[in-house]
Amino acid sequence: MIEKFLSIKNIGRFRDCKAVGEISFRKLTLIYAENGRGKTTLCAILRSLQSGKPEPISERKTLGTADPASVQIRINGTTVSYSNNSWSLQHPDIAIFDSTFVHENVHAGDYIDHEHKKNLYRVIVGEEGVALARRVDELDAKIRDVNKQKGENKDDVERYVPEGVDLEDFVNLKPQEDLDGKIHRKNKEIESLERVGEIIKKSALSKIPKTEFPANFQTLLAKSLADLSFEAEACVKSHIAKCMDQKGEPWLAQGLGYVRDDRCPFCGDDLKTNILFAAYRSFFSAGYATLKTEIAHLEQRIKTAFQEEAMLNLQKAVAENQSLADFWKQFVQVDLPSLSFDDARTILSEIGTRSLELVRQKLASPLGPIQPGADFLAALSRFNSLNEAVENYSSAVEGCNTRIAGHKELASKGDINVAKGELLLLTATKRRFEPSINAACLEYAKSIEEKSKLDAEKDKAKSLLDQYCSGVLVKNQESINDYLDLFNTGFRITNTKRQYVGGTPRSDFQIVINEKPIDLGDAKTPPGRPCFRTALSSGDRSALALAFFLASLKQDARIAQKIVVLDDPLSSLDRFRRACTQQLILEQSGAAHQVIVLSHDPHFLKLVWDGYPAGDVKTLQLTHNGDNTTLNEWDVEAETLSDYLKNYNTLLAFYRAGSGNIVDVARSIRPFLEGMLRMHFPGHFAQYEWLGDFIAKIRQADESSPLSHAKADLRTFEAINDYSKKFHHDQNPGADSVPISETELRGYVKQTLNLVGGC
Repeated sequence: MIEKFLSIKNIGRFRDCKAVGEISFRKLTLIYAENGRGKTTLCAILRSLQSGKPEPISERKTLGTADPASVQIRINGTTVSYSNNSWSLQHPDIAIFDSTFVHENVHAGDYIDHEHKKNLYRVIVGEEGVALARRVDELDAKIRDVNKQKGENKDDVERYVPEGVDLEDFVNLKPQEDLDGKIHRKNKEIESLERVGEIIKKSALSKIPKTEFPANFQTLLAKSLADLSFEAEACVKSHIAKCMDQKGEPWLAQGLGYVRDDRCPFCGDDLKTNILFAAYRSFFSAGYATLKTEIAHLEQRIKTAFQEEAMLNLQKAVAENQSLADFWKQFVQVDLPSLSFDDARTILSEIGTRSLELVRQKLASPLGPIQPGADFLAALSRFNSLNEAVENYSSAVEGCNTRIAGHKELASKGDINVAKGELLLLTATKRRFEPSINAACLEYAKSIEEKSKLDAEKDKAKSLLDQYCSGVLVKNQESINDYLDLFNTGFRITNTKRQYVGGTPRSDFQIVINEKPIDLGDAKTPPGRPCFRTALSSGDRSALALAFFLASLKQDARIAQKIVVLDDPLSSLDRFRRACTQQLILEQSGAAHQVIVLSHDPHFLKLVWDGYPAGDVKTLQLTHNGDNTTLNEWDVEAETLSDYLKNYNTLLAFYRAGSGNIVDVARSIRPFLEGMLRMHFPGHFAQYEWLGDFIAKIRQADESSPLSHAKADLRTFEAINDYSKKFHHDQNPGADSVPISETELRGYVKQTLNLVGGC
C-alpha cells in the first residue's frame, strides 16, 4: 500500500512538494485537484514506479530548473526513492486508468489503430497472457534483428553469386574434389558439344601393322638336301653353261616331265645308263625344286616387305595419326609413344638389304647352308625392337580410340545447355569455397538457421498463448458488455478475436448498435462509412475505455495485491453515469489492496466518500502555492457545501470569532444576500442579475407580487449593496485597492446576518 508521498521535486508543477500534516493514504484515498494542478503528473510518477521506466518522469521534468527530478514515497513501511533516473525499488502491482491508459490501449481521439489493438490485447489477457505475449514480442523483436542481420549477410553474399545461380543454391553448394579437373573436363565437353558435327565426322587413329619378317628366314638359309650331290649339281650347271643360255635350266626342268620309261622324248634312247640324265634327275628332283621355290618366295617377300612403297605407307600412317592426335587432344587424352619414321626407315632399309644379300647367296647355292653374319643379326635386333615399338604404338592407338569413341558417343547424346549449367555450378562451387566468400556464406547460413530456430520458438510461444487465451477473450467480451450495460450505453462489442499483424498479437472487435455490427475503422476509413469515429460519442468512448479497464481488473488473479489508480474516471461521462461509476469504484475498493481516485469534481468525490464505510478513507487535495503544487488535507464536506452555506459560514465565523480573510468576508456579503433572495423568491431573479437588479425589482413590485414582502428590508438591502459592491471587480475595477475597516465591515456583516434571523 502507498502510505505517503514524502516529497516530489522538479516534476511538472511539483517544484518542491513535501509532506506536511496528516496526508497519509488509506485503503481508499480521494484526491481533489482543479485541472492543471498535477493529477496527470501524479499518475505519471506512479506509472514510472509501476514500470520502472524513467520516461514518464523525465518527460515531465520541471522546465526552467537544472536541479534533478526526485521522488520519495513510503510503501508498506519502506521508503522508495527516485533519483538519477531510476527507482530504488519497482512496484509492479499498480493499475492506472487515466488518459495515458486510454490513448495507449483503447483509442486516440477518433481512431483505434494497430498499436491500440496490440496494447489492448495485453490489457485483456492479464499478467499471465502478457508474459506469454511478451515472449512472442521478444521473439518477434529477435526475428526482426536476425532478419536485418540476414539481409546484411545476404547482401554480402549476393555480390559473389554468379549470374544464373540461385542465392540459396549457391550457399548450399558442397565442396568437391578435383574441381579444377572437373571444370577442365566440362569445358572440353562443352567445346565438343559446340563442335559435335566435326567430332562425329572426324576419324579415329589408325593402328600401324608391324612389318612381318619371315619366321623361317634363317631356317631356310641353313637348309640343305642330303640326297642331292654337289657333283650332279656341278655337272648340270656345267652342261647348261656350255650348251644353253639362262633359259636352259627351266627348259630342262620342263623337259624332264616328258620322259617316259626312262627314254628320251626326242630320240627314244634308253636313259638309264646316261650319266648326264642321272644328274638331271637329281638336280631337278621335287625337294630341290621346293627348296629353290621357297628361296625364291623368300626373296619376293623381303622385297615386298621392305620396298619403298611400304615405307611410304608407314610414313603416311604415322603422319595422319599425328594430325588426328593433334585434333583429338582437344577433347580426350591422347598419349601416343614417339615413333620416328626416319629411324624406322633406316632400320627397315638395313634389314631388307641384309636379308636380300643372304637370300641371293642361298639362291646361288641352294644346297649350301648360309650362316648370317653379325651385321645381319644386329640389323635383325634393331628390326625386332622397331616392331615392339610399333606394337606399343598400336596398343596406345587402341586406348586412344576407345576414349575417342566414348567421346563421340557423349557428344552425340549430350545437351550443351545442360553441360553449361553443370559448368556454371562447378565454377560457382569453386568460387563458393574461396576463404572470404565461404566466411560470408557461413554467416548467412548461420543467420538463416538462427531465424528458423526463432520462428520455431515463436510458433511454439504463439501456440501456448493461443491455448491460454482461447477462453479469455470471450470472457472479457462478456465482462465489458456487462459494464457497458451498467453504464447504460446504447452499444456493446462483439466478435472479439486475436490477430497476428506484423508478427505480434493484437485484439480486434466490432461495435454493435441497433443489432448491427460496425467495424472499428481507422484513419483510412472513407467518409460516409459508419465506424468507431462516427458511431460513438465522447462519453461512450470514455465508458468503453473504463469498461475495458474494469474488465481487466475483474479477471486479474492478483487484484487483492493491486493498487488501483483512477484519474478523473468521470471526466467525459454523462452525469447519469455518476452513481454507476461510484458503485464500481466502491466495488474495486473491496477487491483491490488500495484504490486511489483523483478528480477535479469535488461532488463526485463526495459521492464516493459518502458510499464508503467511515474510517479507512482519506481525502486530500492538490493546491496551488505560488509556482508550486502541494498535497494537503481536504475537507470534502466543507468543499461540497453550496455557495450559499459557504458564504454564510464565512460571515458567521468573522462575526463571532473574527476569523477569515477580511477581503473574502467583504466579498461574501453580496453573493450571500443574492442566494438568500433566490431561495425566498424562486423564479424572480435571472442568473445574470446582481443584487442591485434584485433591489430594483423589489422597489417596483406591487402588492400582488411576492417581492412586496421584501420592501420592509429595502433600505437595509440598499445600504448593504452600496457598501459591498465596491469590493467586486465587476462593479469597481479598483476593488483590490479599496481599504477595509474591520469595525465597519463587522457592522455590515451583522446587518446581513440579521436579515436571516440573527447572529
